[in-house]
Amino acid sequence: MVRVRRDLSFLRRRDRLSIYLDILSSIHELSKWTGWAKFTRVMYMANLNPARLRERLKELSYLEMIVWNEHGLRLTEKGYSFFKTLRKILEEYGYLL
Repeated sequence: MVRVRRDLSFLRRRDRLSIYLDILSSIHELSKWTGWAKFTRVMYMANLNPARLRERLKELSYLEMIVWNEHGLRLTEKGYSFFKTLRKILEEYGYLL
């Protein structure tokens, strides 16, 4: 009997940097239209539960990469610069398609 090895890459956990990139990317994409991204939409796009997303948003807010208020979420210049640089580096090394 020959066993076929299954691809289990989908079971890997994301590291914190890739979670940050997913959150920043979600905020960037969603805020293109109205200027603000809603918490729930970011939660679904970044594939995070509300508690985990809230923790990461607090960290990003403390680092002054996002603005988070009653209107929603928005990237700051610092956050947008970090997002663009990180995305460029990861694309250069083949981590992003």
